[in-house]
Amino acid sequence: MSMREYVVRQQGGLWQVWLGDRLVSGHPSQMEALGVAEALAHAAAARGEPVKVLVGELDGEPIEFWAAQPGWPTMEMA
Repeated sequence: MSMREYVVRQQGGLWQVWLGDRLVSGHPSQMEALGVAEALAHAAAARGEPVKVLVGELDGEPIEFWAAQPGWPTMEMA
């Protein structure tokens, strides 16, 4: 099973959430975009899919923010 990667990055003044080459969502703040990416990642992890969230940095290299593999415990979202 391949790893799903949600990438949060800024482009044109908008914070975007990408899954592969597909734009999933756009938000005015990094925190809003990160919240969407985390919610999508939690849902995928709950389905048993390996997933991670990457956040783009100004130098272009994303950093890993969050990851889960099947069988790893996940936090329930309140």
